Amino acid sequence: MTAENLLVAQAGGPTPVLNATLASILEEARRDKRIGRVFGARWGMAGLARGDAFDLSELTREEMERLRMSPGAALGSSRSKPSPADLVLIVQNLRRLGVRHLLLIGGNGSMQGAQVVSRSCREAGYEIQIIGIPKTVDNDIAGTDRCPGYGSAARYVAQSACDLGADVRSLPQPVSIFETMGRSVGWLAAASVAAKCEPEDAPHLVYLPERPFDMEGFLSDLDRVVTRLGWAVVVVSEGLRSTSGDLVYETTDPAQADALQRPLTGGVGEFLAGVVARRLKIRCRSEKPGLLGRSSMLHASVQDLKDAELVGRVGVRAVLDGHTDQMVCLLPLPQDEDRGYSLAPLSDVAGKERPIPAAWLSEAATSVNESFLKYVQPLIGDLMRPHSPFRSSVGASGAS
Repeated sequence: MTAENLLVAQAGGPTPVLNATLASILEEARRDKRIGRVFGARWGMAGLARGDAFDLSELTREEMERLRMSPGAALGSSRSKPSPADLVLIVQNLRRLGVRHLLLIGGNGSMQGAQVVSRSCREAGYEIQIIGIPKTVDNDIAGTDRCPGYGSAARYVAQSACDLGADVRSLPQPVSIFETMGRSVGWLAAASVAAKCEPEDAPHLVYLPERPFDMEGFLSDLDRVVTRLGWAVVVVSEGLRSTSGDLVYETTDPAQADALQRPLTGGVGEFLAGVVARRLKIRCRSEKPGLLGRSSMLHASVQDLKDAELVGRVGVRAVLDGHTDQMVCLLPLPQDEDRGYSLAPLSDVAGKERPIPAAWLSEAATSVNESFLKYVQPLIGDLMRPHSPFRSSVGASGAS
């Protein structure tokens, strides 16, 4: 039996556990003699079009373990959409390297890219098996219960909301607006609700793109919280949209657009803090961890690392079993690891977005209900909770 080469590429935004998936792929590929050399494409699809790939087969065990615990995208990533000319070059480079198995780690846009490459290979008469491996901190890929990368980023948000609440209530501030990533879905912002133990704990208000944002309602809700407690922590997703469907805030600077010409969405927290100061006449800060929220290995969750490694192993097994044009999907917890996944056709998931289910949304101030919390808490794991034995007396003094 002739061994066949495998190539892996990373695409889209990095996560804390993206390289754990890569390390898992390398380990699984080494276990099977049907895999020859394992190549890594530099800078995703863009690098593959340029022929920028190198052999990963000789990494040592120590190097792979360090890779597993490194944030970012070790191979380099990109958001480029391959042009027809790029696709011709990609097929040529796959032929040149003798690649018969391609694993693309990415989000819903990357799954579309995998489809396009697969079609181009077929049209060129080049036989190849392609499997999509999910990852994104946004948790918005259809077909899978959760996306590797989300659990760790959600843990960062929840722990940060918990810590921010302890800080703000100590002075009190009185208002801090914490902005999370999330261009069009609110999975990350919603994770902040896991910080609450008591009704007066942060966050007090949470706003998601799944629900239209009403400025007057927001100001009224915030005014009530501050009047009652003397302080407030608000969590907002960067992709909030008004009742008219427009982004509540976006930069108009064309230099800030990404490779897909989408406007930079961050900044809504600072914008809303300005509105609060002007309209309610109270001091208001904004916090925006931005990329820090998807790059902190300190906050990597145990379940997220397990998920990231599982999808990598399954991807290798899938191509060796003859599957192609499919994506690895995680099944709901709890599951035995050997049965915790399935495969879905790329046509069912590519380019499709998964918002928070309507049944998990709430009309309450924090926007999500107990069903969402039951889903997210195993992904986040335990948080470090501040101890405050003097809470009631300090709160009464601070609010006076």
